[in-house]
Amino acid sequence: MMPRTLAGSCILLGLMLVVSGCMEPPVKDPVVTVGNITLSDVTLRTMNVNTTVNIFNPNPLGARLNRLAFDVYYLDGSRTFLGHGEKSDIDIRENGNTTIEIPVTISNVQAVNAAGSLLRNGNITLYVNGSAFIDVKVTSFEKPFEQSRTFEASEFTGLVPATIPGTDINLSEGIQQLGGLLGSLS
Repeated sequence: MMPRTLAGSCILLGLMLVVSGCMEPPVKDPVVTVGNITLSDVTLRTMNVNTTVNIFNPNPLGARLNRLAFDVYYLDGSRTFLGHGEKSDIDIRENGNTTIEIPVTISNVQAVNAAGSLLRNGNITLYVNGSAFIDVKVTSFEKPFEQSRTFEASEFTGLVPATIPGTDINLSEGIQQLGGLLGSLS
């Protein structure tokens, strides 16, 4: 009886060693954050909002960003839609960060409404809200993210064309003066 128990224990111990050597460490969730929101190419017809998204993959194997999609809003008492950004099919490095910059062009009506908010308040708050869909070979994740950033009127002076073509109207000076005036009122 004793030899059978000893043999059974040895077989059980051997099986445990074999199985534990074949197990992979658990897959950890990637972390998705918005690194920065910037403005570029502001004209009378459009403005570009560049959103930088950082994906940290803590796993020892690379991943694939199947799709990253987000919407851009401005906040003025409520969320007002400005535009949509999207990227897909991007490799994500293992054990590290992958940074993706996505420009969103905002056109006519939305840009004018946002400019109206800027003129009324002396600043404008942009809000980004979206999700990243990440495939880590053995599983998939949907990782939501959001971020907001407030821009002061003075930050627009280098982005807006100096004058309206065909006129002597200087937009940069006007925005700068308006920003100063609104700042002194608050």
